[in-house]
Parts: sequence; structure tokens; C-alpha cells
Amino acid sequence: MPNSYVLHEDKGLNTGSAYVEKVIFSLTESGVILNANKDFCTISEKKIPSIIGTSIYEFVHEDDRLLFIERILGCYDKNLIPFTCRFTGSIGNGLPFYVNVCRWISQNEVLIHAIPIVDTFAYTSVERALIDKEITIFDITDSAAINTDFDGTVVGVNDAYIELFGWTREELKGKKASLVPDFLMYELIEIKGRLVNGEKVVQLNTVRITKNGLMLPVNIVFLPDFDNDGMIQGVFTLSRKLEETLEMKTFVEKQLANILQQEVLIKDITRNLEFGVCQYDVKKGMYLYVSPGIERLIGISVLELMKDPALFVSTCYPEDKIELSRFYEELSNEMTEVEYRVLNKDEKVCWLRTKITPVIDGVGEVVRYVSITQDISKLKMQDELLRKWDMLNIVGQLSASFAHQVRNPLTTIKGFIQLLSMGPENTFGAIMAEELIKIEMIIEEFLQLAKPSSGTGFTTASIYNEINRTILLMEKEAMLHSISFNMKLDDEDQFIQCEPMQIQQVLINVMKNSIDAMPNGGEITIRTEVEEGQVVKITLTDTGIGIPSERLNKLGEPFYSLKEKGTGLGLMVSYKIIENHHGSIQFKSTEGYGTTVEIKLPISASAS
Repeated sequence: MPNSYVLHEDKGLNTGSAYVEKVIFSLTESGVILNANKDFCTISEKKIPSIIGTSIYEFVHEDDRLLFIERILGCYDKNLIPFTCRFTGSIGNGLPFYVNVCRWISQNEVLIHAIPIVDTFAYTSVERALIDKEITIFDITDSAAINTDFDGTVVGVNDAYIELFGWTREELKGKKASLVPDFLMYELIEIKGRLVNGEKVVQLNTVRITKNGLMLPVNIVFLPDFDNDGMIQGVFTLSRKLEETLEMKTFVEKQLANILQQEVLIKDITRNLEFGVCQYDVKKGMYLYVSPGIERLIGISVLELMKDPALFVSTCYPEDKIELSRFYEELSNEMTEVEYRVLNKDEKVCWLRTKITPVIDGVGEVVRYVSITQDISKLKMQDELLRKWDMLNIVGQLSASFAHQVRNPLTTIKGFIQLLSMGPENTFGAIMAEELIKIEMIIEEFLQLAKPSSGTGFTTASIYNEINRTILLMEKEAMLHSISFNMKLDDEDQFIQCEPMQIQQVLINVMKNSIDAMPNGGEITIRTEVEEGQVVKITLTDTGIGIPSERLNKLGEPFYSLKEKGTGLGLMVSYKIIENHHGSIQFKSTEGYGTTVEIKLPISASAS
């Protein structure tokens, strides 16, 4: 006598002795059964050995065989049109099944999934309790259960979930946990849409991320979570490990193929990039991936760098090695970058820039760093050419004031020489010597300004000296425009690590802009002060025409200038110089009342 059975809303069949959830089997093109799952055995009341090699048509109702053949063969080149057919057997003879998956996994093997069609009106006492919210999923399931709202925030989990995935309740509850791999987020979005549109149960074979970062293959059942008004407020998810079945084998092969395809694509991209890409594991203290571009940039093989990450700093230029080591030691959870020099395979100095982005896990901890390193030698060369071009421009503009500064003492000396020829008295010798010294100083400063600079000769310099030397060059031009300097320097001189000629170039650019902004004369006030004992601030304030507020943000952009014939490169170079000195430059202005420029530079730690 056949066993009695009860049909359930969750699309499972209770036969009395076993529970049938989904019938899975594979066939040849001619209908010979190659494999089947335990639910197929339950329905047919036969064991696997007696099923393999038999014809599927022994188990399909004779009135449904033609439709079965038509749909199975029809999906060889296109998607399956789902259909219903009846299976025959000792249990539930003539029971209808819904065939929703039919996929050819090889040229002569097709995989089929069929779900028992259920009676939606026959509820068990447990199901009725769930509907009436007398109990929850957590009370009745042995599966790993988790409840989330539609934003992904975890509402609750059971002990089985914690055991399976390794997270604690404190790490999950009330937070948005990163449990779904990024490349499978589309599945979750699709399933949420199906639940909102009325589906009561959705099943899926997929993967989820455990706490230790492993991809765990699981079978997941998604159930809607309703509020008291009958509106969907979230999702219940029941997860269990996929067993070593035909279904598991097919799923894993598909996922591995997807992962392999992604890895090949990523490697093809990174191998052909001009820059180098690295991925570093923080906990393991080792590189997980190093692209071939790194070897071209720093001259160390990928294998050697994977074995010893410290080798990355070994090729660094001696003067930059300390700063680069400090940069790696102080990495945070924000994107950072550093510029440094290395000696490449040809023993030539090469400028590199490394940008590092942290990879953060679901609890806010940095687990990996991804770095991109590129050769910026050409950019550095362009910056240096711009600086030299700007310096030549400055020298040319200062030529007129230089001529005045030299002409005046020469006129004095010429007059005294004429007086000497008129008598034996030598009362003008001291004055002549003083004027010659002044000429010598002016010429020396001018030649120093015009002298090419490598941009890397950092020395300890006095703020007082750099300001005074700049004023010595600029005071005659200022006098020609009826402009005076008002010095309000701090009582104590400060020292900075800098390339003196570059700092002088910045001060000249700023002073020239102030002079140009005061066509009717005025005053430039120069102040220095120390902030928090670590930064010296140089402030230059003029009484010129000011800068319109809408133009302030554009200062420093190339080819943007307030002058009729200006190129804007002077301020752009000034910004770059101050940036390379780890400082900042800021403009404040009120139209009609003048402009204030604040230059901040770090005080040298070795200054005494």
C-alpha cells in the first residue's frame, strides 16, 4: 500500500518516511539516466544502481512524454520554457512536478531539476504558527538562519549561523555585514525583487563569505519577513552547506570557471599596464599579488618580492629611503600616496609615485592594501622645466630694476672719479668702495637667482635670510612703483629644510603679483610667526586692488592669470614648489582692499 503524503507550501513533499524537496537527475540525449539524487530515489523507491542506465520514460507519465522530449531537446540551443509533467512510481503515482531547470552540461548530458507541485491550502501546525507569528524561523530550523532588513542591516542570527560562518552576534547584529561577494550582489538584488513581487520562497545555490574570508558553497532559502501590517520589512535567510552531489559538482564547476575567467581577465589587464599593481595582506605580512610591471619599475623580480616584501624599499634612492619606510609604517584606513626615487636596472635615477588604497572588512579593520605604482620621471622633468621657464621669466622682468640698481652706484663712482682728477684729495675713496661692494652684492644675488637648480639640494636655511635676499632684489622695482616694504618679522628667526632658490622664487612671484596689483603705489607688509612650534607662517599683505571671490579658487591653475598678458604658470609653479616642501599656500582677498598670501612651511627638526 503506498505511503500517504502531505503537500506543503514550501514546495517540499512529506512522504511519511522521507522529505522530498527537489528531484535532480541527468540524462543522455536518448533519455538514458546517468545520475540522480536521493529525492529521485525516494519517489521511485529504487536505489541508484538500479536507476542508472534505465530510461527516464519509465518514470514519466505516458501522456506527458511527448512534452518532456520536446522541451528537453528544445532547450539545447536556447533557454528552457518551464513545464509541468507527472512522474510515476510507487510513491505519489501521477504526482505533478514543475521542471524549472534544464541545462546541457556537455554535448550528450543534460541536467534537470524538478520541484513537486504543492497544495497551498494544507498547512501544518508549525506553518500555521509561523503565519500567525506565534513562533519564528529561528525556533524551528536547524539551518543557519539570519534575519536582515532590506538595507542589509542584521536583525538577528541563530547559533547555527554563528557556527557555520564564524561571526559573533556582536559583530553582526545591528550592522551591515559583508557576507555576499561583490560579484554576486546582483543575485541578492534580484531575489529581493522577487520577494517584494509576491514570491514566498526563493532557493539558490551560491557562495557566502565566512569570517576568515573563505568562499563557502551553500544552498540558501530566502523567505519574506512581514511586519504587523502585512508589509515586507526584511528577509529571513536559511543556509546549509552544499553536499557532494551532482548538484554540488555542477555548481562548483560553474563558480570555479567564473573565478578562473575573472583571474585571467585581471592578469591580462595588469600584465599590459605601464604601472605596477600589488596586493598586500596585512595579517600575513606578505604580498598576495605582484604584477609584472613592478619588476620593470624597480628591477626586482616578482618571485623575490613575494618572498621578501622589504625588498621594495631596497632599491630606493638613499635620500628617500627613510621617508619611504616611514610612509609604509604609518599606513592608515585612508588612501595615501608618496613620491620617491629608485635606481633602476640601468643604475639611473627614476621617479616613482605609489598610491595605496586600503581594503576594509565588515567590522572596519584593514585586511589588505592595494597599491598602484607608476613612473613619473617625465612629469618631474616637466615640472622642472616649468620652474626654469618661470625663473627665466622672473630674471627677464627684473632686468629693468637690476639696471637701475647697478646704474645708481656706477653714477656715484663715475662722479667721484671725475672729482679725483681735479685735485689730490682722496676723501671719496671710502664712499666709492662702499658703492662697489653694493654693486657686487646685487650682481651676486642676480646671478644666484638665474643659476639653474636641480630641485633636490635641500639644506637648512634661515627664513630671515631668504626674505631679506628677496627684498634686496625687489626693492628697486618696488621703489619705481612707489611701493614700500613693512617688515614685522617674529623676534626669533626660524629655520627650514628647503631648496633656497626655489623658496626665493616663490617669494618673488608673490611680491611681483602684489606690485602689479598696486599701480598707484602702496605697501607690502611681511610677517612671520610660529604655529604650534612646528610650522612657520610667512604672511605677505598688500594694499592693492584685490581679487574677485569667484577667481580665488582658480589661482594656481595653468594659463589662468589676472594679468592681461599673464600665463598663470608663476603661481602654478609656486604651488608645486611649496607642495614639494610639504607646506601650503593660501590666498585671502577682499576686492578693493588688498590680498593676503599665507605660506606655511615645516620648521626643520635639526634647527638649533
